[in-house]
Amino acid sequence: MDENLENAAQESEHDLNDAAENAWKPVEESAEQSQSHIEEVHEAAQEQVTEAAETVEGGWSEVKDDFHQASAETRSVPETPQTPIPPQPEADRWGAPVNEGADDPGRWNENLYTPGAEEPAPTEAPKAEEAPKVVDYVATPPAQPQKKEKFPVWAIVLIVLLVLCICIVLPIVLLAGGFWAIFRNINAFLPILFI
Repeated sequence: MDENLENAAQESEHDLNDAAENAWKPVEESAEQSQSHIEEVHEAAQEQVTEAAETVEGGWSEVKDDFHQASAETRSVPETPQTPIPPQPEADRWGAPVNEGADDPGRWNENLYTPGAEEPAPTEAPKAEEAPKVVDYVATPPAQPQKKEKFPVWAIVLIVLLVLCICIVLPIVLLAGGFWAIFRNINAFLPILFI
């Protein structure tokens, strides 16, 4: 009986080896076909890259020739003399033209200019001995703006606690609930671990 078992084992081993070899042959054939297809695609891509490189190289040489020709033309043209820049009027540090009359002490006289009216004859410049006229007036104090009420402290504390609950406590509760669900159904997984 032992011999029958050994013969059956050898026969099944031989059949298994034959089946493995027969199963492997289609895999090798498909791999060879895939490799030949990849090589064909690679060769086609190399040809396209070579053609594109030749096209770019030819276009680049044309551009280079055009550039050299244009630069040679610009060098052969005689330079035209540039016209001198006209002098700029005097300006202050912000670029505004300087007005000489701005420092004139007599510009603040009592005569007002009205467009369309004849200009009055210039009056005498104020004498240095006269004291300037001072108008007395009582200034009213500026109105006090209404004071804004402060935000209550208890509301700030409540908002901070709410944010802490959302950012810290909520993720902890969610994770704890997930673990609880896993451990509650652990009996379904235990038999699979011992098989």
